[in-house]
Amino acid sequence: MWKLAPVALWAALSACRAPEPPTSDEPVNEPAVSNPLRQGFTQRPAPDTPGLPPPVAPVLEEREVERARRLRTELEVAELALAQQELERIVRAIEVDSDARPSSRLREAAMEFARTGHLEWMPVSELYASYLFPNDPEAVDLELKGQFVLLTGTVAPHNMKDFADGFKLIEQNPYVHDPLLLATDYELSFVECRLVHPHSQKLRDWQPIHFIAEVAGKRRSDVLLTRCIVL
Repeated sequence: MWKLAPVALWAALSACRAPEPPTSDEPVNEPAVSNPLRQGFTQRPAPDTPGLPPPVAPVLEEREVERARRLRTELEVAELALAQQELERIVRAIEVDSDARPSSRLREAAMEFARTGHLEWMPVSELYASYLFPNDPEAVDLELKGQFVLLTGTVAPHNMKDFADGFKLIEQNPYVHDPLLLATDYELSFVECRLVHPHSQKLRDWQPIHFIAEVAGKRRSDVLLTRCIVL
């Protein structure tokens, strides 16, 4: 029986070895990322950020806003109450019908009452600021609590209140918000809104909206609304 010479044996074993890993100077092909993280924000994104929902036209033009405020000061309490009763009737009809969608009648009534001063219209940020010092929250409640208001605001992502999640993703598709969070000028404070039939009012993150709501007052750092219907 013959034997391999030591040199031949070493050569045979070397041929069977696994290839040496590349040195640090050699390029390494990294595996492709299959699920890249969508762009996110630690606070409200800039208005010109790509992919955000488009803006909405204002409820009233500037000259109409001034006129509505002047007319409101001339209205009797009974006239304001009649407008609130009409809105209550329309909203209640939507509430009792689980398949109802915001009716054109509600939008028409809200817009008309806003133009004539019968209905308070303001940005969400203005409503929130009205509850801040030096204003008296109790005095604001006496004026607004239990009343319908017409508001314009921007939908905040549902996870903005999750302090453990510091990286907020933008959801491109509409989804159910319950409650609905409206962004304010303060990163961790919101106007919180309970939607009527939330499953029929799906909304996108950072979507600007006009909506009717009933003011419920302030809780901790948030202002609360109920019976919200997006117009």
